[in-house]
Amino acid sequence: MNIEKILLKFLDLTQGLYRAAGVNYEQLRAIVSVKLMMDNRRQVMSFKKKENQESGNAFAMTLLIYSIFGGLVAILVYNISSVMVSMIFLFSYIMVMIAMTLITDFSSILLDTSDNTIILPRPVNGRTLFIARLTHIMLYLGQLTLGLSLIPSIAVTIKFGGVFLVVFLILIVFAVFTALLITNATYLLIMQFASEEKLKNVINYFQIIMAVAIMGGYQLLPRIMGRFELDDYVFEIEWWSYLIPPIWMGGVLELVHYELFDTPHLILAALCMIVPLGGLYITNQYLTPIFNKKLSALGSATEQPAKTKQEKEQNSNLLEGISLRVTTNSFERAAFELVYKILGRDRKIKLKIYPAVGYILVFGLVFMIRGKDDFSTLWNNLPNTEYYFVLIYLTFMISQVALHEIPYTDDFKASWFYSSAPVDRPGEILSGMVKAIFVKLFLPIYTVIAALILFVWGTSALDDILFGLFNNFLILLIIATIGKRILPLTMAPSAKNQAGNFLRGILMLLCMALPGGLHYLLSKWPLILMGMIPVQLGAIYLILRSYKATKWSSIQF
Repeated sequence: MNIEKILLKFLDLTQGLYRAAGVNYEQLRAIVSVKLMMDNRRQVMSFKKKENQESGNAFAMTLLIYSIFGGLVAILVYNISSVMVSMIFLFSYIMVMIAMTLITDFSSILLDTSDNTIILPRPVNGRTLFIARLTHIMLYLGQLTLGLSLIPSIAVTIKFGGVFLVVFLILIVFAVFTALLITNATYLLIMQFASEEKLKNVINYFQIIMAVAIMGGYQLLPRIMGRFELDDYVFEIEWWSYLIPPIWMGGVLELVHYELFDTPHLILAALCMIVPLGGLYITNQYLTPIFNKKLSALGSATEQPAKTKQEKEQNSNLLEGISLRVTTNSFERAAFELVYKILGRDRKIKLKIYPAVGYILVFGLVFMIRGKDDFSTLWNNLPNTEYYFVLIYLTFMISQVALHEIPYTDDFKASWFYSSAPVDRPGEILSGMVKAIFVKLFLPIYTVIAALILFVWGTSALDDILFGLFNNFLILLIIATIGKRILPLTMAPSAKNQAGNFLRGILMLLCMALPGGLHYLLSKWPLILMGMIPVQLGAIYLILRSYKATKWSSIQF
């Protein structure tokens, strides 16, 4: 019996609850069955499957990775003596991971309108359709929750006993349901005041923030926690504790373990039960009609508010003014404007590239947070360090990611127009692509980094900022030149598995390390450093001219 049949058998056991809520259970079961079948054919965003990988393996790998993460959290929980603190960490982790999964992997499903053409003409009421969507998501998230909490459950049983485990498992259900309700309520709120386009943009930026948050938490939390003595920490319940769901769960488990039947713990226990159940009633009774009405509107062909003529002219004039200054001919200019617009509009491209902006901040902090010094001491000591070199070259991360991602798109079949255009030297398209990446992505971030460096280290770092600017562009050109030459938006995403090799990767690392190391050595002599800038500009000119001379025989399709 496969997992779909097991989940449907489990669903059949609860059909009485659905019927009591006014749901047509037979219709709901049919909808959920099809959605579960489609899950096995869908690639999970976090773990893309290979072309030769079976459908079920990708999801099994997801569960395995989640179980490993859960094991790491279990070690933390086992080693923290305070019940309250350890449970707050554990439930925060579970709820954040569930919310992240719901947004990154299920935003398209929750807001999917493709099945409206099949379901809406049939006698399926709005409540049944909405509850079917929620049930489908709950079943999927339930499997992920099992992966997240399996090893922590073992740790909890060993440390606190069987009774504690029973309450813990019940609270996990409430925690998942709370995360689900908060996320859905957020969607409903946004849908009330935003168009379909704005809603998708909000979700896209939230996905980017979550990607950065996960990376930041993985890198920074162990270092920050190492500065605190959690073994002796006593958590005191304050007024703001009643606003944070993981504290509710921790309070209930502290109540069970120590039998603390005082007012604060009883309030936390009440919130833990009332909010999820009350949220379910309000959602089912009042918000469901709103959700389905807005969802139907999303699927209809509504006219989007057009930009004013003045706004269009301003944007066009700005882009045209930039492209005229940084390109040398019409083909390079066309490629520059195409890639420039794609980097600002395509959601999938932004989701792949924009997290690198956050990674710059994360890795910058990781490099600076060392030892046991407090944050104020670290900040006050920054002007006496040379950490700004790290910031100057960390900024290159976004250029490197963009250069790697811009050739790949789901609409790669539209790349036939490159062959139909009268382009003798495709290198002009490649050079326009590189310039667009540098101008659109690198320069704005580098400007912010440069302002931060000047604020902390003063004008003495100005020559390093200027040299670093040209050095970063030189590194980008070198990597583009030695890498595979692929026109923008011409390759299927699945082709990434064949892109690059180990030796080319080592060569690219050397191309980044050598100019950066040379910069650090020359920084001891500012006059020599400034005198090297004309040499940089000459190298940029020669490499760029060679890159623009790329012939069709060197282009990979």
